[in-house]
Amino acid sequence: MLFLHSLDSDPTDGNVLVTRHLEAFSKAFPDKFLVSSPAYVVPTVNSDSTLPGETLSQRLSSLKTMLDGDGDRDWHASIFPGVFKGQPEIAWTVALLLLKDIDETKARGTIPIPTEPALKRVPLPLANDRLALKDLADLLFNSFRKTERERDLDATITLGRTILEFTPLQHPHRHSTLINVADVLSERFEQNGSKEDLDEMIALRRTASECIAPDDPQRQIILLNLDGCLYKRFRREDAMADLQEIISLRRAALERTPPPNQCRPLLDLANALHELFQRQGLADNIVEAISLAQAALNLCPPGHPNHALSRDRLAGYVETKVREEAARAHVREPGATPSGSGSSDVRQSIKTVVSDTVERIPLRLIHTHSGVVCDRNAQVSLFEASPQYKRLLSLPSSLDSQQRETEIKDTVLEHFKYAMFSHRWGNGEPSLRDVEGKRIYLLGGTDGMAKLQRFCILALRHNFLWAWSDTCCIDKDSSAEVQEAIGSMFCWYRWSSLTIVHLSDVLDAGSLADSVWFTRGWTLQELLASRTVLFYMQDWSLYMNIDAANHKTDLAVLKELRKATGITDQHLTNFCPGVDDARTRLRWASRRHTTRPEDIAYSLFGIFKVHLPIFYGESAEHALGRLLAEIISGSGDVSVLDWAGKASTFNSCFPANLVPYQTVSNIQPIPSDPAKLSHLDFEKAHKLYGKLASLPRAGFVNSKLMLPSLVYPVTAVKFQGSSTSPARYTYEIHASQLSPLDVTLSVNLGEGVSRYNLVRPWHPKALPTPTVDDDDDDAVWELLEQLKQPFNALLLKKLPHNEYRRIASDCWITAFPQDLNTVLDSQVLIPQIV
Repeated sequence: MLFLHSLDSDPTDGNVLVTRHLEAFSKAFPDKFLVSSPAYVVPTVNSDSTLPGETLSQRLSSLKTMLDGDGDRDWHASIFPGVFKGQPEIAWTVALLLLKDIDETKARGTIPIPTEPALKRVPLPLANDRLALKDLADLLFNSFRKTERERDLDATITLGRTILEFTPLQHPHRHSTLINVADVLSERFEQNGSKEDLDEMIALRRTASECIAPDDPQRQIILLNLDGCLYKRFRREDAMADLQEIISLRRAALERTPPPNQCRPLLDLANALHELFQRQGLADNIVEAISLAQAALNLCPPGHPNHALSRDRLAGYVETKVREEAARAHVREPGATPSGSGSSDVRQSIKTVVSDTVERIPLRLIHTHSGVVCDRNAQVSLFEASPQYKRLLSLPSSLDSQQRETEIKDTVLEHFKYAMFSHRWGNGEPSLRDVEGKRIYLLGGTDGMAKLQRFCILALRHNFLWAWSDTCCIDKDSSAEVQEAIGSMFCWYRWSSLTIVHLSDVLDAGSLADSVWFTRGWTLQELLASRTVLFYMQDWSLYMNIDAANHKTDLAVLKELRKATGITDQHLTNFCPGVDDARTRLRWASRRHTTRPEDIAYSLFGIFKVHLPIFYGESAEHALGRLLAEIISGSGDVSVLDWAGKASTFNSCFPANLVPYQTVSNIQPIPSDPAKLSHLDFEKAHKLYGKLASLPRAGFVNSKLMLPSLVYPVTAVKFQGSSTSPARYTYEIHASQLSPLDVTLSVNLGEGVSRYNLVRPWHPKALPTPTVDDDDDDAVWELLEQLKQPFNALLLKKLPHNEYRRIASDCWITAFPQDLNTVLDSQVLIPQIV
């Protein structure tokens, strides 16, 4: 007998011989079976397909060699859909199938061993197979009842699973097969308490309930047993999803039960709601539990077997409600004195930590267990009704103040952990008004609502009590709340424990960078601020099916993020908000868009860590100008002035939009020549160093940019040509201490070259610092090396009242100092630019 299965091993290995199991099989059932031939296992990669020809031929040849000289024999081929690794229960099932195949094959005629790789699964008559397997399973189970040998139980479970495989989905007895396997698993679960057995029991009973008609009386028994299994798992794992399913099952059971017999179903549902209240603290649950217990008591007058149970349950639920109401009132009442549970200093410590915590989290959060949007008062109330709060009130007095504070902080932070949502807005996004006072899970009607529900369920599966979405957690009718939300949003994402990103246009792995999510303005902040991020595709499956807690730590995903954003790994994984390296941060946002034009600036407030008022209705240019002015005033970083294109109406030194920041200047440095330093005027060099050292950083005063600069007056302007549509003028410009340069402008310079200057913006950070205990000659020479390099110049036009206006150009104005001696003659000025 040859046996094919998916075990990759050498068929000459003694471990694959099942002869010893066949012999044990025949001894266990001497009246039913007789084993006279050895059996061998032929490994295959896939039990439903043939092996590669060469491999199978080699293995069959090896078997022929092994069996040569054993005399004439009949050859039989059979395939079992399991993996044999020496387990007795698998071997016994193997044996049964092989022996059955021998009997049936003999009835049809023997099958010679193939000479070509063509061994296939030998189909067995379905009905007979099921019955034969079931007979053996029953025999083994009865043996287990008598001897309580665990191996008999294991073999029975394996045979039950095999029967299930031979039972089609539409077979009239499939549900009974499912139940039988679940019942045997239940026996083993009672012995060893295996989580895997309990999970399988639940899955089998749930499937069985779907195999028969809703009005079949047997279905009610199946559901009752499923309820019991779920409750066992809930008591072990405290999984809210199990409790929610239990409540649904008990509601359905109550509806099916005739009113006179509803006492126990009423009490069962009430008990589940009481469990839910103890974990969530929602008043609706305990109120309903009380109502159900009252209904049960009305059905059970004195003398009824369930009267005492109904009475005690009702009293217990009412007591729970009264105790919670008293605890809340006690905590909120000013000057309340401590009562039996928890001293006043513990309560005050809890209150302080809770207050500090809720001040940092979003104004509104979705309670994932109920689907209700809660403001901060409701968030605090739910915490005060939680088991965690009760435990804190009962902290042992043996703890010192440090230990107590640590325990309180850890507990409060754990309770208020929340998940944030990042997505591309679509149709029918629910607002606060749409969901206020309602349970999100019970609403429907729009794609946006369905998306919100999926997000909340996903947050719940990740074990978060709280979740936040920008669609419904901001009161957009309140300008004050919108202002606070925009000003705090970066921090909210930064303090969140997880950001769930839904990419509605990503269908498969490898297309992350193509998502429109990477073109939206607000999502840049959400990506950078969030420490932990998980990306989900259109169907809400995890991107690339990567089993990671954070996609930012996965190298493959990080590579795609880098490609999509142009942002380095360091900034993607450990971004620090602020005004440093401002131009680089502006470049990240330069290809992004927002629905409201002014939002392109507002979405960057958190990234630059600036706090500015929100004025919806102002122009995008004005909003961006306010942001750039704040960046320069806060840092003096003049790199934001490196751009070419259209100027802003806010200030001529700023671009009209972020597009110019897409381009990065690429100026090639000039090599150093130390020999030329010996011919320089030391006195002039030190004076220039002193002038630059005394300059302040750039900043805004009365809407004017005060820009410390090295100034190069224009001495000649030569017109080179022009073009139309749009109008452009090309000039050759000569300026003091600089080589002539060409520039194309959108304005006609006309006459009066004395009104123009080319300037080099200066930042104090660019000044070399002298080394300690040394003269400053090295710093001066380092400065001169820096100043002799080419730079991007600004073309300024002098206006009345000692003001200047920048003349925007279509390309970089790259200026080249003539030589080091002319650098020493550079003028230093702080022009006021409007």
